[in-house]
Amino acid sequence: MVSLAFRAILFAAGIFLSSAAAAQTPNHVEIIFLDVGQGDAAVIRSPEGTVALIDAGPNEGILQHLERHGIEVVDVAIASHAHADHIGGMEAVFRALPVRYYSDNGIPHTTETYRSLMGVLEASDITYLEARDRRISLGSVELRLLPPPGHGDQNENSVGVLVSYGAFRALLTGDSEAVELQHFLNRGVPDVTLLKAPHHGSRDAVTPEWLSAVRPEVVVISCGADNQYGHPDRWALRYYSNVAERVLRTDLDGEVMVLGARDGTYSVQTNSGTGTRR
Repeated sequence: MVSLAFRAILFAAGIFLSSAAAAQTPNHVEIIFLDVGQGDAAVIRSPEGTVALIDAGPNEGILQHLERHGIEVVDVAIASHAHADHIGGMEAVFRALPVRYYSDNGIPHTTETYRSLMGVLEASDITYLEARDRRISLGSVELRLLPPPGHGDQNENSVGVLVSYGAFRALLTGDSEAVELQHFLNRGVPDVTLLKAPHHGSRDAVTPEWLSAVRPEVVVISCGADNQYGHPDRWALRYYSNVAERVLRTDLDGEVMVLGARDGTYSVQTNSGTGTRR
């Protein structure tokens, strides 16, 4: 068990998290896109066993997914923004599991889901992290928070998360649309191995400039089967298919797990099969 004193260790360059829970250290970072229906939820687990949860899906069903993967502690939870399909399950996580740190876009929302979550957060001993440009060391994996522009709606103020493990990089930007994607481009984003498609693969959340900069080899779209929004958009799928080697969808492929190695190679595991790039 990590001591309470360690919870408050903050360094000028970022936050350093470690876990003694892992019996052995694998040689890859796990990024698991959970099949939560029409919503977003992703787990990042370092080789040392330290866990980050990026969004929590629309409801408390997130707990079953975390239990299935043996997750008993969430070292850092990040809500990209305050829409219910991203934070609907976060309160259940706060109530059921130890959570050490929490970050969101800092922009209040009017829904009861948001107000209830904030009430539970304020009554807890979870340390709140402002979503400024900061780096979090998740064991040997680095998370860089990309702050939103601070104007516009919730989607256009999604917190971005850049995951780095050696030469392997992944990028998750919530429900960012074209305006915020340009904001991230202006701040500088690298090419990545893995991209979570912004805004569930909608047409207004992908541009040629964005794809030219990030150049993903794998794109994962989190969306629900036969959802009312028509996600993913067929034109967006064409954009992604023209750039990436693999485009995966939770509505068709179920849960998607990407295992990234330090040398940049990776393997992909889904409910519909596996594939490896070397």
